[in-house]
Amino acid sequence: MDIYLVRHTTPNVDAGKTLYGQTDLELIDSFQEEAKEVQHKIGEATLNTTYYSPLIRCKQLAKYLRSDLYVPDERLKEIHYGDWEMKQFTELKNEISEWSKVFDHKPAPNGESLMDVKSRIQSFWLDCIEYKEGNNIAIVTHGVVMRLLLANFLEMPLKNIFRFQFDFGKVIHLTMNESGAIRIHI
Repeated sequence: MDIYLVRHTTPNVDAGKTLYGQTDLELIDSFQEEAKEVQHKIGEATLNTTYYSPLIRCKQLAKYLRSDLYVPDERLKEIHYGDWEMKQFTELKNEISEWSKVFDHKPAPNGESLMDVKSRIQSFWLDCIEYKEGNNIAIVTHGVVMRLLLANFLEMPLKNIFRFQFDFGKVIHLTMNESGAIRIHI
């Protein structure tokens, strides 16, 4: 069974300077070109199911992909940064410095911790992902969600997830066997 983890395409925000989390952002004008590249990375086969975060930046890309079934799921949303959403990193320099020491178990003010997000994506995986020979599925989601899924498969500590860096439109190909074991194709 083939599974494609897909990060949304470029949102209309200065992503290198802004903590945007679950803010529902539009995509930039080059969306069509970026979406074509994502489809090219996945290949010609039609997907059986495409699961996606309901935020616009994921929904729009998911609906672009060739799939028999499209399933939105709230559990695939990005981490919620609470009071820090849409603030510049420079505004939060001291807070983020302290939070980065405990972000795995302590949420941002009125937001989520990595453990909170991990819990909801594990729930999604257990509820939705089941081995079926020959199935092709996509999961269109966000950077933190993809990092947490990979960390889970690799049994990696949460504090290390930001060692993974993904461009917008990144596609990671996984295969699952009958026993549920995951292989990551790099």
